Amino acid sequence: MIDLDHLEKYVSGDTGLRAEILSIFVEQARTLDTQFADAASDEAWRNTAHALKGASRGVGAWALGDLCEEAEDMIGAIAGKEEKRAAILVSIRNKISEAVSEAERVCADAA
Repeated sequence: MIDLDHLEKYVSGDTGLRAEILSIFVEQARTLDTQFADAASDEAWRNTAHALKGASRGVGAWALGDLCEEAEDMIGAIAGKEEKRAAILVSIRNKISEAVSEAERVCADAA
């Protein structure tokens, strides 16, 4: 879910700006989703998780941001790393889907 009260702090009632910000978020979320892979290098994994965390928190998609923060630390010599990444990736993709759907709904309502 997206915290629209949080987003309102940045748009001050400007529905066009809110729609633009949410559209950018949708594009970023979809792009970053395609970059995630549980077998990715540590650097690629962390960079993707970090970028998605920032985009998510920027629009108030807190649950997605929190999952990405957790994913950022799944690097290095961790037992079962690929399995842990695969599991969190399922959760991340579910939250991406929810956030994107809500963002698109808000944009459509504003049109």
